[in-house]
Amino acid sequence: MRITIVGVGAIGRLWAAALAKEHQVHLWTRDDKPQTQFSFTPLAATHSPVQTLTFASNQAQQLANSECVLVTVKAFQVEQALRDILSSLSTTTPVIIMHNGMGSQTIAKHLLPNNPLLYATTAQAAFQPTPDSISHTGQGQTWLGALTDNAKRYQSLADVFNATLSPCQWHDDILQPLWHKLAINCAINPLTAREQCKNGELAQAKYQPYLNQICDEVAAVMRAEGYPTQAESLKSLVDQVIEATANNFSSMNQDLCHHRPTEIDYITGHVVARAQAHGIETPCNTQLWQQIKQLEQEA
Repeated sequence: MRITIVGVGAIGRLWAAALAKEHQVHLWTRDDKPQTQFSFTPLAATHSPVQTLTFASNQAQQLANSECVLVTVKAFQVEQALRDILSSLSTTTPVIIMHNGMGSQTIAKHLLPNNPLLYATTAQAAFQPTPDSISHTGQGQTWLGALTDNAKRYQSLADVFNATLSPCQWHDDILQPLWHKLAINCAINPLTAREQCKNGELAQAKYQPYLNQICDEVAAVMRAEGYPTQAESLKSLVDQVIEATANNFSSMNQDLCHHRPTEIDYITGHVVARAQAHGIETPCNTQLWQQIKQLEQEA
């Protein structure tokens, strides 16, 4: 397939490296350079050497000819990224948006009223130690699903993604795994960003009351949104991710560390907003949201 990936952060580069094994991958970046090069360290680096990968970039004709566009920018960058590609994007091209958090769906539908629009969430992990390198640091589930009715016929894209970076599966209601991923992010990201610690440190006893209350509040909001769940099941998911990613730094941790804007408004902020719409109190999430906003301003 001819695939364009919009955004060359850690996750964008990971999918570029994986998809390039079988497909023609073109990148769309903010710097307008005609070529993008970076080194890629596979997950099983002991068996696979570091690779130097080069991609054509920012070619309007290649974007126009793409059979699929994958947008991997941060949630607050989605609107600008879509506006940047609109003039060259065919209205029949399926567009997949993959980012942490929720809340960009409305603007995506507005900007792409005719395109088949899909959303994805991934637990694949990548780390960008330098601007010109990327490492695959963890394997996890990817879910893909249709946001608009005209995207429902693109279930085969899940097979394409699964063949290059498994496991990836189609979900008939993509908002459900998006909510579950949001719950995990609400628990891990703000705390690791505030404490400037690795994910695994949240397994300590002192963080358990925070994690329990976050999960309790998010579960209440999810139920109000039509996704029945219990706080205990969310806490179990969170504990699994903390253990599986113990040595990793969350994206929000890294954003604060490098004085970059975070996705807090699309993670904890989204929960707080939906809670307010339903008249639900979320004191713990509200406090964390405000604390991260304060740390952003101080950075």
